Amino acid sequence: LSFLAYVDGKVVGRIDSSLICSHFDGSTKAYLDWICVLKSARHLGVAQGLLAELRKQLREQYRVDTLIALMASNDEAQRFYRAVEKAEIRDEGIWMDC
Repeated sequence: LSFLAYVDGKVVGRIDSSLICSHFDGSTKAYLDWICVLKSARHLGVAQGLLAELRKQLREQYRVDTLIALMASNDEAQRFYRAVEKAEIRDEGIWMDC
């Protein structure tokens, strides 16, 4: 599922997610693949709007009750994710070299 955000007819943001379907219990979750807003459009509510619409569509169209994301480590991303309503930071991701 992907959405674009437009301001004055120009794309200023994008959000992408993937469904995670469990073979164990039949549940469906979603993974936030990507969220990006041009620097010139940040702090205008673009990312919040994209995330709100994604969550709404996942809930209504796919019966998803949980959206999972790995948090970027930069300060701006950390502030954004920590401000998301009805969300809880539970685990940390791990990056392993092979």
